Amino acid sequence: MFDLLIQNGQVIDGAKNPGFEADVAIQRDVIASVGKLEGAEAARVIDAGGKVVAPGFIDIHSHGDFTLAACPTADSLIHQGVTTAVVGQCGLSLAPLLDATRDEVTPSLDTRRMPIPWDKWSDFKSYLDFMKALGLSINIVPLVGQGTIRAGVMKFASIRATPDQMAAMQAEGVKALEAGAIGISTGLVYPPGSYASTEELIELTRPVGQRRGFYFSHIRGEGQFLTEAVAEAIRIGRETGAAVQISHLKAGWPNNWKKQARAVEMIEQARLEGLDVSADVYPYLAGSTSLKSGLPQWAQEGGKGVMLRRLTEPGTRQKIVEGMKKEGLFQDGAWDKILISHSTRRPDYAGRYVADMAAEAGKLPEEWVLDALVETELDPNMILFMISEANLKTALQNPAVMIGSDSSTIPTHGPLAEGVPHPRTFGTFPRVLARYVREEGVLSLEEAVHKMTGLSANKLRLSDRGLIKAGLKADLVVFDPKTIRDRATYEDPFHYPEGIFQVICNGIPVIADGQPTGARPGRVLAGG
Repeated sequence: MFDLLIQNGQVIDGAKNPGFEADVAIQRDVIASVGKLEGAEAARVIDAGGKVVAPGFIDIHSHGDFTLAACPTADSLIHQGVTTAVVGQCGLSLAPLLDATRDEVTPSLDTRRMPIPWDKWSDFKSYLDFMKALGLSINIVPLVGQGTIRAGVMKFASIRATPDQMAAMQAEGVKALEAGAIGISTGLVYPPGSYASTEELIELTRPVGQRRGFYFSHIRGEGQFLTEAVAEAIRIGRETGAAVQISHLKAGWPNNWKKQARAVEMIEQARLEGLDVSADVYPYLAGSTSLKSGLPQWAQEGGKGVMLRRLTEPGTRQKIVEGMKKEGLFQDGAWDKILISHSTRRPDYAGRYVADMAAEAGKLPEEWVLDALVETELDPNMILFMISEANLKTALQNPAVMIGSDSSTIPTHGPLAEGVPHPRTFGTFPRVLARYVREEGVLSLEEAVHKMTGLSANKLRLSDRGLIKAGLKADLVVFDPKTIRDRATYEDPFHYPEGIFQVICNGIPVIADGQPTGARPGRVLAGG
């Protein structure tokens, strides 16, 4: 007798094969059999008639680690059908924390004042031990953040690393890899990680390549310098041997949209060269990040206290305003397309556009931004409507592009449900299946599922997941291809999607008949 039997479903196996009608039997945490299993008995039987049975979705780019300690059931991810998430992205991992600098580093990481129990770990091993003991409803695949390492060793200085500092950073990276990190991530628009030169990044990544690990990168520019930033990521992969993942590929703002075609071409050329280079996207036309990220890089040097002092000095403020017009996220000045999504200190800002609030205050938008940053001690996040749908559709169709939410994981109710977070938090994977498969026909159902499962598993070398095949781990999702859809909007994001009925992680239902079970069978899928 099997533990669980899913009958009569249309199996989309994650390998781009045509769907086929079959039963899927589960024994403990493994797919025991796939086929017409007439007469099979099981402790629990699920009738999936009229529905798709697919591998559990893999979120190739998640920031769920920042909320999992407070939300180990990973509510917004499991409701989307996600069973595995890659965390520690954009150079920002929750470990390692070095004794000499942890009191400076942790406030810079905890930008939304989440209930993160920083005292429970120090090095990467103790961090992963904590996550294992916590118990999660999803599997996580950990990266170590280059920005966290650099802040720990060099604090927030924009100086070149000395040989001793370089050796210390490399040693921390190696310790994290040995503890279970599958690779390193960078966020090269976020200080202090952004202060690293290409040569420094290459040296830090060499041990990653030697261990056949991964280099995930929020690249140094997603607008004016997009192609140069893609070239840098490819160079790092070429010189270190690390597999490269370019995070949330996009060209921000209309002046730069034409550059995305060249960026994709560069990725394709690198792959033809034999390099392991790929990318991910989310299916929305807006990005999201911290408001302070729109300041010039030099204005962010030195950490929170120094930044706040600069923002109150009249002469320096004017230089910052001039820099905002010339570089970074604000250079297009599209203030009517920048929405404040969250501010702990000024919750009334959430859901409102910068242009409107500046006009009401009788200020220039740049001045309003600087005043808001001072008033809130740098805490607001923003949503920027800056992405071309034509570019998004083209990227979705590229065989080297996967799907990532680029979001934390939170519930729709309770203390974590603050502000108006980007709807990708709740709708990324269903949106692909609804808008870009069923409605727009950009992808076939088999192609879309492949990008969410088998393609990502192959990239991550998760040989026991990502496909529906006997002997592999039982991570599965059952959904209705006719009704699945995202319900979260920019104005009203706190809604789970429709059309997902069963989500199974390591053989255990975490969503059953559309409702969360509270089960926490997830695992840390560590490297090392």
